[in-house]
Formats: sequence, structure tokens, C-alpha cells
Amino acid sequence: MPGNLGPADTDERLVERFKRGDESAFEELVRRHRERVYRAAWRVAGDHAEADDLAQESFLRAYRSLSGFRGESRFLTWMMRIVMNLALSRRGSRSPTVPLEEARHVGAGESAGDAALRRQVRQAVATLPPRQRQVLVLKVYEGMKFREVADVMEISVGTAKATFFQAVRGLRKRLASESDVGCREEEVGA
Repeated sequence: MPGNLGPADTDERLVERFKRGDESAFEELVRRHRERVYRAAWRVAGDHAEADDLAQESFLRAYRSLSGFRGESRFLTWMMRIVMNLALSRRGSRSPTVPLEEARHVGAGESAGDAALRRQVRQAVATLPPRQRQVLVLKVYEGMKFREVADVMEISVGTAKATFFQAVRGLRKRLASESDVGCREEEVGA
């Protein structure tokens, strides 16, 4: 029965209802997942307007192809795959400014050192190759398991793990070199 959605409806059930012509089922899927899809897009794109555009385009693509969704993965995993693929195709190898922390985490009690470290991490993540950046965002900030990251990125679990560890190694190296530069600047009195 179109329009009669209950809170217990699973994503899978909503997908089936949409396939039978219930447009309100897709509206519920968007309502449930828009914040998480937007947040992932924001963390990868580094810009609110771009993230909004990526999220909207991702849901539009999902709407157009949901009838062919086979349910081999969870709906959210499928949505994240759309977002990441779209972000990768749009951004290519450009390095955005990646906002890794939500504005609500930055408060009056934050020290200058915390703000500087956050900025350094954000800049270091922005220099990662796009695929490493996406795997890092999905694993660390979206809290996905490696199996889910692999599904989203359409890679093996082993490749997801290797890509993640390459990203972490790259971040450590970048942050260590920035720390060395900061120490040298202090020694010189800069």
C-alpha cells in the first residue's frame, strides 16, 4: 500500500516497495540516509556546496537505477559506492581541503595546538591520492568494516586493507615531515 510506511520497514523492504511503484518508499530511503551520504561526500569533496551537489546527484542516480538494484549489498553500501564513484570521477586527482572534523567538534575550549593539529591532519589527508582518501574516510570517519569499504569501493578486502594502511603510512610520513619543519622553524625563531 503506497504511502503507508512504518518505522520497522527495512531498507530492503523499502526498495521492494519502490520497485512496485511506491514513490514514498524512496523518499523514506532518502530521509534515512541523506545525512550520512552528505557527510561522506563532504569529507571527500571538502566543500559544502560540492558535497551537497554530490549527494543530490547520488540520490538522483540511485532513483534512476534502483529498479536494477539486486540487493547483493546493503542499500547504504550501494549508495556510498555511488557517492564515492561520482566523487572520484568529478575530482580526479585534485586534492580538496578535506574537513575531517565537524564544526560541532571545534569549540571555545579547543587549544591552539589542537586547532593546528586538526589543520595539519586535514591538509595531510587532502594530499592523499583520491582512492586512499576515500578508503580512509569510509573506514575512519564512517566507521565501516573493511568488508563494507571493499564493497563500496568495489575492491577486495585485501586491497581495502592495503589501501588503508598506505593512506595511514602516507599521513604519518607527511605529519612527521611537517613536525620536523615546525621544529626547525622554532629553532630559527620563525
